[in-house]
Amino acid sequence: MLVMGFVSTMVFLILYGILFPSSDLPVISSVLPVFDGVFDSGIWFFILGAMIGVFAILGTMLTEATSE
Repeated sequence: MLVMGFVSTMVFLILYGILFPSSDLPVISSVLPVFDGVFDSGIWFFILGAMIGVFAILGTMLTEATSE
């Protein structure tokens, strides 16, 4: 399911690039200037990694608990 979502995202991005070659992506170009100064620090990558690790542990625990 994850691979299908990734492939469909890539297809839509390529199709958007073909149909509208001179314009930026509307959502990304409007949201990124808002977060321009926020992601200058490296602490955000540490926090993101910790969150991914915690959710991976919780997901593994839930999977093992419900597999039986």
